[in-house]
Amino acid sequence: MIDIHTHVLPDLDDGARNDNETAALIRAELSNGVRELVFTPHYYAKKRPVECFLKQREAVVERIRPLLSVGLKTRVGAEVHLTGVNDPPSDALCSLAIEGTNCVLVELPFEGKWNGGLLTNLFRFIADTGYQPIIAHIERYEQIRKNPTLINTLVKMGCLIQLNTGAFLDKHTQKFAFCLLRHGLVHCLGTDTHNLEDRAPNYKAAKEYVKEKGYKKEWAQVQSRMRQILKNQKVENTCTPIKKLFWWYK
Repeated sequence: MIDIHTHVLPDLDDGARNDNETAALIRAELSNGVRELVFTPHYYAKKRPVECFLKQREAVVERIRPLLSVGLKTRVGAEVHLTGVNDPPSDALCSLAIEGTNCVLVELPFEGKWNGGLLTNLFRFIADTGYQPIIAHIERYEQIRKNPTLINTLVKMGCLIQLNTGAFLDKHTQKFAFCLLRHGLVHCLGTDTHNLEDRAPNYKAAKEYVKEKGYKKEWAQVQSRMRQILKNQKVENTCTPIKKLFWWYK
């Protein structure tokens, strides 16, 4: 299995606090059946220049290389925070893409109405560069929960959708997560793991629960899509639109 969203690298964000915790998280990923992992530390343009971030990330990856298991493939990326105001320029965003791909994992504002320039900037980035944004942890945005049809807009624009594995296990997000799965609107899965306490890898539990609910085929399709992404192949858009009727997702 592939974990495309993690905070396992130490000293770069609010994820792993030291090399020992990194080693423990890697062991936990392996025990969950993950065999390919993408390092996606947070990147905030207002905190540091992209060149500085890339150098720091490279140094940390070299430092923890001895901790990596022979049975685990890894590559680097970032989770880039976008708001529609003072976002990184296109060339900086491209440099933060998942290694070997034209896909950039992006995080949008969690609360409140999105800035009018946000979707416009995403559209321009796609049109100008040919790169694809992957919208991180789609289940966590207030704006999406209020108006899930925005997902249709993002996908039509050319974005891919990432769901956290924990969304299948949380009673508050399960209904939404399975609806996305049915509609073909889950292109990527990630644990979004930060630590071993409250944000430990839960890939195995999510897989077992999804299969128990009868979605074995859909789970396999998501894994196939992620393999395509990491091979830098185009993911075919075979989804159907999602809509919300009162408190039900259809």
